Amino acid sequence: MKWSLMKLRTHATILTVLFGLGATIHGVDQSNARADVFHMPEGLKSLETVVIADPENRPDDNGQGRVNYPYKIGTYEVTAAQYAEFLNATAKKTDPHDLRSNNTEEPGGCQIKRTGEEGNYHYDVAPEFANFPVNEVCFWDACRFANWLHNGQGNGDTETGVYTLKGRKGYDGRNLVRTPGAKWFIPTEDEWYKAAYYDPHKSGGGGYWKYPTRSNESPGRDRSAANSANNYVGGFLDEKLRLTHVGTFAKSPSAYGTYDQSGNVFEWNETLIVPPFLRGFRGGSFASEDRGVRKRPVSHSISSRTEAGYLGFRIAGAVDPAAESVAANDFPRRPLRNPENGKPFFPMGWFDNIGGDRSLEYLRTMAEEKANVVLYVAAPTDVDAGEAEFKSNLAAMMKYLDEAQRLGMKVLIQCGWYGSFRDNETVHLGRIRKYVETVSAHPALLAYQLYDEPEYKGGGGLSVPDQQATAVFADALKKTRDGIRKWDKNPHRTTQVVFNLVPLSSWVDYLPAVDTFQVDRYPLDAASPYFPQGGGWGPLMMPWSMSHGVAAMSNYKHLLNPAPCMQGVGTDSNNPQLLWRTPLYEETRYMAYASMTVGTWGVYHWIYNGASHTIRTNVARLHAELRQLIPALEASYEKPPFQVTHAYQGITRDDLSDRVADITTLTLEDRDNLYLISADNTGVFKDVSFRMKLPQIQDTRPREAAVLNESWSLELEYDEATAEWIIPKHPMRFGDVNIWVIPKVVTP
Repeated sequence: MKWSLMKLRTHATILTVLFGLGATIHGVDQSNARADVFHMPEGLKSLETVVIADPENRPDDNGQGRVNYPYKIGTYEVTAAQYAEFLNATAKKTDPHDLRSNNTEEPGGCQIKRTGEEGNYHYDVAPEFANFPVNEVCFWDACRFANWLHNGQGNGDTETGVYTLKGRKGYDGRNLVRTPGAKWFIPTEDEWYKAAYYDPHKSGGGGYWKYPTRSNESPGRDRSAANSANNYVGGFLDEKLRLTHVGTFAKSPSAYGTYDQSGNVFEWNETLIVPPFLRGFRGGSFASEDRGVRKRPVSHSISSRTEAGYLGFRIAGAVDPAAESVAANDFPRRPLRNPENGKPFFPMGWFDNIGGDRSLEYLRTMAEEKANVVLYVAAPTDVDAGEAEFKSNLAAMMKYLDEAQRLGMKVLIQCGWYGSFRDNETVHLGRIRKYVETVSAHPALLAYQLYDEPEYKGGGGLSVPDQQATAVFADALKKTRDGIRKWDKNPHRTTQVVFNLVPLSSWVDYLPAVDTFQVDRYPLDAASPYFPQGGGWGPLMMPWSMSHGVAAMSNYKHLLNPAPCMQGVGTDSNNPQLLWRTPLYEETRYMAYASMTVGTWGVYHWIYNGASHTIRTNVARLHAELRQLIPALEASYEKPPFQVTHAYQGITRDDLSDRVADITTLTLEDRDNLYLISADNTGVFKDVSFRMKLPQIQDTRPREAAVLNESWSLELEYDEATAEWIIPKHPMRFGDVNIWVIPKVVTP
């Protein structure tokens, strides 16, 4: 366990739940509104940060990058829209510090426009430029922005706080120093450098990349590819605009998750370069060819007061373990939908690979055990057959769909339609078309699952043959998906795949070819080499893996939320004994809910015919509990009723390649109740307390918060001073899941 993470932990951690955070409205006179760059309106980048820990890091070969304390730094460069909020708050009457340059309206500028007259200025930026990095800003402008953040935005002072300026706007400011205890600041060169180049997970205990895109190769300029940036290569990437929206190169983050440190605009840092006593700037820009290579840009003419189109900045800040908060449920919400009505549909199901009358029998028993979907993996899904067998398969499939409809269940067809195309591509796609056109009108049909574990089928390595196999297989998936979309006109039917290990080197290659995916895990196999502790950490592997899958959605906007599939049950056809041990109910339940708190949608379990009575009873118990939450899930998942923030804690383990959050949460709401789902992913906490703003509760009378399906509850405490409800301290340990049910109304 790393020292920094131990220092960040406390035994009693307070988690704060904030409801209904407001946002400013860009482009409207906000003279009476408080600007908030951390919660920008929809469509505009909010000021986000990532935590840079790992204080044991060694310096790079050039002596740079060593920082022996945790801090945070902007995920993106400060944007034009964020800077316009700053101007509207601090330069409305007059602009004595020249915070806005007239050059921003020139070609290549970020196009912040000022209207009105002195005493009543207004600053605005058109939507197409709003997410550009602010440019034409000098070092003093960046310092004043930091002071404003430190002082709480709004009417916050720009002249004191982090940096004592008092009107200063000279050429070097060599006596300017950061005030101890600063909340926000311009990063030093080492702070900037570490965030850009250092990777704590490189072999050998951490190391540095040559470029801030996690690469030792010079970046390209393809917006859709990895290792890319906005630089000058024989010309500007965009001859007219010069700039690109922050985060445009979504597949090219640093190891810590920052963007554009290799291009767009050079960024000011706090370090005073000696000689010639000038403030530093780092990175690449739209006008540079070095693309952020590990060296300081050479310039003896840029001073602290220089404003230029290729100069911008990103903000950094202190990490306060008692106060630092991040959103715990900020994942994209794009749920699977019911093909019959387009409403969110939360799948709870089993795999069935038997076929025939036994499958019909299983289907009826699954329905009794509260499943609402079955993933059917049997011969009736096959199109690669002779004509007579093909007709028989279609008839059997329709019979199965009819029975599912009678039972109120949906069917997810797993099929080998990605295909070898062994006759020829035209013939194979013709069979798929005939199959789809036969079954697609059936109301019980949920979706199509094209392949199980394609990362193994295509090759998971980095060799040229593996990459070629991956490309061929991904292309086959895409052609099949495109065909299904033509022949099944229902917009809510999806194509899916199943992955085993996420992340692997090749799995993201398949994401453009599907609409959503499942992730299989074998977290309960005590003998697995992935779990050197003998399976003790196994359940954590599912939410860890699923969090990677959800993170990929930010790069693939078409993807729906993935679903976990618990591989704790099944039989080996060559061995009558169970292939995996029988999981405890608490383990299965933890994997399901912990995955949901990081952004998944749905719960699947492995092959039904291999499940013992104990396992089936446990799954049925979980299904019954989830049924109680489905109304709240379907009502809340797309637009959460409130936002949860809490003190961020990161943990690493020998069998995980990166961090997971110590506690993850999900908030839901139905007609009568609010629900707070919390999952403990580490066990280092002795006590946990939640603070919540609950606008849905109209009075402050005491009320019990009961834990769903458990025999204990706690009385909510109301804090008059903060208008917050508090769930008092209670113990949690690794694997605990609590579903707090908070009534909106209590009877007198």
